[in-house]
Amino acid sequence: MDVRRARADRRAHWLGSAAIALVLAAAPPAPARAQSAAPASIAFNIPAQDLGSALTAFADKAGLKLLFPSDLVAGRRSPGLTGAYTPEAAIGRLLQGTGLAYRFTRRDTVTITAPAVGGGADGAIALGTIEVSGAGEDQQIVALATSAGTKTTTPIIDIPQSVSVVTRQEMDQRGVQDFNAAVAYTPGVRVVDYPGGQGMPDVYLRGFRANDQAAFYRDGLRSGFNAYDSDIETYGLQRIDVVKGPASALYGAGVPGGIIDTITKRPTANPFYEIELLGGSFDRLQGAFDIGGPASADGTWLYRLTGLMRDSGTQIDFSPDNRIYFAPAVTYQPTAQTSLTVLASYQKTEKGGSEQSLPMANTLFGTGPSISPSLYLGAPGLTNWTVETTSLGYEFKHAFDSGWTFQQNARYSHSDVDFNSAWGWDATLAVVDGQFINVGIQLRPKTSDSFLIDNRLTGNFDTGPIGHEVLLGVDGGYYNATETRTNSTNYNAISIFAPNYAFAYAFGQPWSDTQSKLLQVGAYAQDQMSLGNWLLTVSGRQDWVRNEEYNFNSRTLLADYGFTDEEAVATNSAFTGRVGLGYKLDNGLVPYASYSTSFLPVAGTDFEGNSFKPTTGEQYEAGIKFEPTAFRGLFTASVFQITQQNVLTNDPINVGYSVQDGEVRVRGVEFEAKANLTAAFDVVASYTYLDAEVTKDNPNEYGTSKVGTVPAGVPNNAASLWGYYTFHDGPLAGLGLGAGVRYIGSSYAVMETESGAQVRVPGYTLVDAALRYDLGAVDTRLKGATLSITGTNLFDTDYYTPGFYWNSVIYGTRRTIYGTLAYRW
Repeated sequence: MDVRRARADRRAHWLGSAAIALVLAAAPPAPARAQSAAPASIAFNIPAQDLGSALTAFADKAGLKLLFPSDLVAGRRSPGLTGAYTPEAAIGRLLQGTGLAYRFTRRDTVTITAPAVGGGADGAIALGTIEVSGAGEDQQIVALATSAGTKTTTPIIDIPQSVSVVTRQEMDQRGVQDFNAAVAYTPGVRVVDYPGGQGMPDVYLRGFRANDQAAFYRDGLRSGFNAYDSDIETYGLQRIDVVKGPASALYGAGVPGGIIDTITKRPTANPFYEIELLGGSFDRLQGAFDIGGPASADGTWLYRLTGLMRDSGTQIDFSPDNRIYFAPAVTYQPTAQTSLTVLASYQKTEKGGSEQSLPMANTLFGTGPSISPSLYLGAPGLTNWTVETTSLGYEFKHAFDSGWTFQQNARYSHSDVDFNSAWGWDATLAVVDGQFINVGIQLRPKTSDSFLIDNRLTGNFDTGPIGHEVLLGVDGGYYNATETRTNSTNYNAISIFAPNYAFAYAFGQPWSDTQSKLLQVGAYAQDQMSLGNWLLTVSGRQDWVRNEEYNFNSRTLLADYGFTDEEAVATNSAFTGRVGLGYKLDNGLVPYASYSTSFLPVAGTDFEGNSFKPTTGEQYEAGIKFEPTAFRGLFTASVFQITQQNVLTNDPINVGYSVQDGEVRVRGVEFEAKANLTAAFDVVASYTYLDAEVTKDNPNEYGTSKVGTVPAGVPNNAASLWGYYTFHDGPLAGLGLGAGVRYIGSSYAVMETESGAQVRVPGYTLVDAALRYDLGAVDTRLKGATLSITGTNLFDTDYYTPGFYWNSVIYGTRRTIYGTLAYRW
């Protein structure tokens, strides 16, 4: 099938989308509002308590939006407030003795900040938005700020790059059970389904695949370098931040599509307790708890304990989804300026280990005998994916009297992976004799250790009329892993009608016995400048990376991969940057434009033994963001082009080797809306259009080139809509109802090497729903107890995603329904 498309149509679509965005950006601002009258006094009765709770009570009473980083108030106390005061006088008294400042950034919005260096014109510089109107931002459907896009807490509308946030509230509404479900309604993100098989996260970010952990972060630090040990437990998360496009200017090596930062749950000053029991599809039984609060009378010690245990099957036979997760956290804040949070975790996961790629003829096309979605292409008792991961880290922060703040994040992780993978013995993955699929086994245990540290210094100051928030940082990472790979010397012919797993696999010596080491050091700087309504962000970073690969088998094996010795060492350095400009209109609109770059080291050497250079990426992005004042919401529309260079392609002279002449370009349009339209109604909507194309490639030995083709697994269109309504009054009080629809357009499967044929895998539409009932609305003695039912793919739609082989697909996730009984107090 010829997949080279008419470029005129693509250009028309692209230019049309860009024109719409530019028209929006050029729209004139709304007329300035007349200055409001002086505020009247309000009667307050707020007792002395922790500062976060005091500010919450103030915001509720005054009817104001209150914005502040949650870590800025953690552990601080307020003297309280009693009497009639104007809002400005009241907040000044509440902050008395805390060392913090405030400013009215809008008529109804107050931002709490740390003092500026040397004192600004108004004594404060806005730092960002994490708490709003008395409720933690993670307990809202709409997040208005993030630290992922700038490493400083910054309003999302001020960041000249697209950023999406999935809050704890959104995950709870949809009954999220895994990472794929968590980001299912996020534009620019397409997850790869491995239902019941391998457990590592595998996603496409703006059309670029990110399955090697270069895109995944936890608490601002890279989550690891071993993709096998990175399955994410969403119950332990506070939020998920997705930065779209290159982020190397702050984070170092990474894919050009962006990064995903998962933020784990932290200690809180307010005591709380939560237990829940879940059961449902595929015999899933799960218990979880989450407790926390002050650990000392004076509130200087805080704690949190989060845990989960699950015993579950999946839609595939002999494929469990079992887990143990435990994450303790402790915060010590001896003074208002200094805090230390220690974060630890243990996770053990057991899954099936089979790739589960199935022939198209027996699934997608229906031209051969059909294959059951539950068929297990593995060896029960042998194939498995079992991972144990432990980590210990900390976040230290100290605010100096000068107004500068130092922060150090560090984490050590260790993992043991027992991974016995089942894979197609034949490259064509064909059904033999009308009923058999030949399956081989690869034993691939892996052990890894990593240590990551990030030091940063932030400060706010003015140079004349220009405000600055400056970030200076140095970070580093060390990774060490050992892995062996041993293939079976025989295969089992598994019948698709009556599979027989009683087969004795034989194994020889490991064909690969390796040790990998990586050392990365980076220095970065950023200045977020403001002049009137103009916002300018400039970021830059220099990285040094050293890779060492050792193979303990033989030089002959290494020669097969282009190495000439038992040790292969590669050193790389790269400079990356970002520059972005925005303008804040009075009506809440912020048009912006930015340019950013990325790099990612590539393992291996060419025919002459030269180490491959890192791939490089660059993005041009323009868009507009809108934060309304009438309700809590955030809207983002953007157009972008990302180009990745130095992509590996065939060596036209030396068959079997690679050179770096390849290039991939993705043009796209994204739209995202998240809104709390009323106190009862939340909405999440998104749309993504991607025009992905291989623009440079060398023909292989059969003369086949990928130029003009679409990278496998990248759909042109994707859209989603989620709505959730909570009844607060009347006979249905306490009831919450949610419904959503997700559409993923068609995409291409892996190209056939010899002919260049590439099959289009059809798109699909899935429907999700949620129902939640507050049992306390029935009987006050049940206050805090809730019963919820959530379902995904409610109509059990059959759909497929591209498999590992050119003529294969993977069955999508079937209908799942879970019921949860929770008690919170």
